[in-house]
Amino acid sequence: MKQKMLVKALGFTLALTPLISSAAVENVTYFGYAKWGNIYTDNDQHNDGKGERNDVIRAGQGYGNYRLGNELNWWEAGVKADVWRDNDAYFDTTIYLGSGDSWGDVSTIQLWSAGHGLIDGQPNAKIWAGERFYRRHEVHMIDVKYWDTSSTGLGIEDWDLGFADAHLAWMAPNSSSDDGRSLHNIDARLSGIELSETADLTLGLNYVTTQNSSYDDKDITTSGAMLSALYRQAWNYGSNTLAFQYGTDALAGGLMSAEGGSNRKYSTGVEHDGSSWRLFNHGDLNISEDVQVMYSIAYQDKNLDNNDGEKWFSVGARPQYAWTDYMSTALEVGYETVEAQNGSGTNDMYKVTVAQMFQAGKGVWARPSIRIFATYSESNNEWDRGNEVYGTATSINAETVDEITFGFNVETWW
Repeated sequence: MKQKMLVKALGFTLALTPLISSAAVENVTYFGYAKWGNIYTDNDQHNDGKGERNDVIRAGQGYGNYRLGNELNWWEAGVKADVWRDNDAYFDTTIYLGSGDSWGDVSTIQLWSAGHGLIDGQPNAKIWAGERFYRRHEVHMIDVKYWDTSSTGLGIEDWDLGFADAHLAWMAPNSSSDDGRSLHNIDARLSGIELSETADLTLGLNYVTTQNSSYDDKDITTSGAMLSALYRQAWNYGSNTLAFQYGTDALAGGLMSAEGGSNRKYSTGVEHDGSSWRLFNHGDLNISEDVQVMYSIAYQDKNLDNNDGEKWFSVGARPQYAWTDYMSTALEVGYETVEAQNGSGTNDMYKVTVAQMFQAGKGVWARPSIRIFATYSESNNEWDRGNEVYGTATSINAETVDEITFGFNVETWW
């Protein structure tokens, strides 16, 4: 905890630089993201039969969600400004607020500062400290951030090696249990390794360990590592990212975060020895000026020594047709399955969503986008973990649920 307090103190100290130095604030940038609306259902099991859905459709114990017409409300907004400058050396500070389902549920989700131009011979390198979203990689279509170490931290970014940019960070993430342990995540990456004019490679290594002497005599997991490789290509017909990850022990669950889904980052303080590998292939395809397709394929095989892992598979596509410059129709089809390692069963789900959209231009990435949508879904769950994140996979009475949902929302970023 002392390390986390130290890093936060550094971030706040840098944030207060303009007050101390009375320097003028310059280059102010505002940015944010929001998705907000209502989803109604014909299934009375949700939200005490009130007609609204307050969770997302997915397979039991699954990761992510096919998000068209199937996402929770959220907004975040922030400001970034240069707060001190001396010729080419300067500091900037970022403050970012975020909310949950209620407008009144507001918290500070980022507060960090970075120093630029402080190191001779490295004009692009920056030293930073504070609470931040750190170099996240995601599959937008299923709302999964599969390489997400966001937390309080300290690091240096964009060190030019000639063939790549190097990044090194010491992250102090929140504990995934309530035992008050201190976690340390060393994050090392090389990005921008150019393979061709249209393709590049990113490589990374994460090592996490816990600091809690009460673990010494217990048969539980206290550390783990993960290797990551991302191959990205962009061309006239769209873009594609192929990501591979291999994790052990505390990082056998990876570093994934998902909206309302299974979130088992930093699996220390529980029995979690084992390994996993996962593959993501996602991107967008421009078939013509009026027809685009967003797609995603994901697979994870997690084998734990206690036989409590799982195999997860997800595949889907979202073709979209533009009737005019500002009006489009999208059809999203997604399938997800989760098989328990101990043979307790297999959970699966598929959904089909059609949405009429009014948006700022053509294409799958045009935002703001105002949507009216309807969804048919069917799920079958054969096992669960008894409402515990790390509970033992146990067979349940197979339950098949088909459901019709409909509603509206807006998604925007700036």
